[in-house]
Amino acid sequence: MISDRSHILYPLLALLGVAVWFAVLQARGLAWSHGVFEYPLDDVYIHLAIAEQIARGGYGVNAGEYTSPGSSPLYPLLLTPFAGTDTQRWLPLIWNIVGLAAVGLLWGRLIAHAGYRGAMGGLLALLGPVALNTAGAAMTGMEHALHAAASLAIVYGLFVLADEKRVSWVLLAGILLAPALRLEGLALALVGAGVLVVSGRIAVGALATALAIAPIALFVWYLTSVGLDPLPNSVQAKLVGAEDADVGRLARTIGTFRLNLLEVPGLLMLGLIAVLGALASAATGTRRWVALGLAAAGVAHLFFGQIGWMERYENYILMALAAGALVLAQGAGSRLTAMLPVVLLAGAGANYMPHAWEEYRFNPRAIHLQQAQTSRFVKEHLQTDVAVNDLGWVAWRNPNYVLDLWGLASHEARQTRIFNPTPGWADALTEARDVPVALIYDTEDWLAGAVGADWVRVAEFRLDLARGFLGAPFVGVYATDPEHAAMIEQALIAFAPKLPDGTGIYFMDGFGGGS
Repeated sequence: MISDRSHILYPLLALLGVAVWFAVLQARGLAWSHGVFEYPLDDVYIHLAIAEQIARGGYGVNAGEYTSPGSSPLYPLLLTPFAGTDTQRWLPLIWNIVGLAAVGLLWGRLIAHAGYRGAMGGLLALLGPVALNTAGAAMTGMEHALHAAASLAIVYGLFVLADEKRVSWVLLAGILLAPALRLEGLALALVGAGVLVVSGRIAVGALATALAIAPIALFVWYLTSVGLDPLPNSVQAKLVGAEDADVGRLARTIGTFRLNLLEVPGLLMLGLIAVLGALASAATGTRRWVALGLAAAGVAHLFFGQIGWMERYENYILMALAAGALVLAQGAGSRLTAMLPVVLLAGAGANYMPHAWEEYRFNPRAIHLQQAQTSRFVKEHLQTDVAVNDLGWVAWRNPNYVLDLWGLASHEARQTRIFNPTPGWADALTEARDVPVALIYDTEDWLAGAVGADWVRVAEFRLDLARGFLGAPFVGVYATDPEHAAMIEQALIAFAPKLPDGTGIYFMDGFGGGS
């Protein structure tokens, strides 16, 4: 009876905990934004723009031009309903609520399955997803909450396999969805398929392997069929930056590992990997393979994955490692091994929760004041083609051409920026596309060196309070040819009175009537 109740109570507790924390983070963002809802990252609108083009029979952010600015095969497809309307904007929020609910339910089931009871079981269920920042990852509006849910589905399914000797549909669903949502989900998916094989379920393991590979294979096939590289531009831009363009692949991989271990989540990940390794030596049968497989997936992320940018990239693997360690530790019979995952979970909460409480509230307002207002200016006043380096808001629901100088939506721009950044390199790109306006971060670590010799800096959008996940607190507004400067100036003058408090237009000398 107690066991039955725990399988109902713990999922509800986990769902309650993560829902309340998500609501708290959203409420703080809304309060700081004076009631205006906004996502804390501009990247959401890249996926919405891709979905808009998918609904029209294309792929990318511009009509008639195939590009690959997003790295998730599935997520843009989930955003295609209501494409091109304001209703579409709410789909990322809805899907992330779905992802959060699935995370809560699966986490609670794992805690119950492990055999935790009483106060310890209740606290682990209630606070686990909160401590590991799943609510913060969901707040971004990206695919990470869904990916975390798919990852937990794999972990839960593996323990059902190990302890109940049956293959759950949850395991197969997780194996299919994890790589479909994020390419790095392939590691956990293949772990799931591999454990099926070594447990003697050869046919099902082969099916699971096909399920794991199919989403990525189809994605790669589609990209190459429309003339694109097999890896999306967004992935290639993260794999190789301008700072390591001349560095070999092995050196970059080692460098990624070292950088990840400089971050607290990287150290938490390493600690959980070590715990899983220790628990594997004490486990038997399929449980041992589960422990080793999860540890291997964690190592893969340290070498090939990323950490940070609103703490979203590492969420799925920390959830999977922590869940696996908690289940295995409960059955290990050692008080020390049983407490280590709890200590690491507490460490995760101490790292994530204060930061989310204090910093996340600034992000929606920052995006609203910078990216959303830049988008309004481009669509309502300029109504012409533009070049940008922050792609999302400006590209979504924009009938005009948007040239992405950072290169997520432009292979040529990405290649030039990273491998051949001669002074003024963006000028050739804007001239080839006859783009009259550029709105860019013109700092040294962004696109200062890309500005053409004849470009005219007319003004800049500048935030009064530079807080949040932005590339810079100001956006430079350029005429890519002096003959366009007057047009841009008049559009800025007309738009300036419509800006909300907290941001403003600051004209360069000779523009704006002398202001």
